[in-house]
Amino acid sequence: MKKRTRREWITLMMGSWVVVGISFSALTFAYKVYEIVNTVPNGELAGFAVMQVLTYLIVALGFFFLFVWSFLKGDFAQWENCKYRVLEMENRMRKIEERRP
Repeated sequence: MKKRTRREWITLMMGSWVVVGISFSALTFAYKVYEIVNTVPNGELAGFAVMQVLTYLIVALGFFFLFVWSFLKGDFAQWENCKYRVLEMENRMRKIEERRP
């Protein structure tokens, strides 16, 4: 079995923290939706709470679909290339600035 480096442990811990945080957030949101679904038919809930949850749900679904679209388009296939493009642009800007009188 391969011994993990410090960087691998840090990556594993950060990834675990993100997964736990997202899972906890998803569970609390699902609980809120469950509460709303159970209280709306009884008339115990004011209308503003339903609209807020629906708004959050629509926004979250929008971001999720943007992520899926970006993933399917291949934006995450070569994510290392971004930093090289930035460095190339920086070099071009430096050369343009050097030409100025």
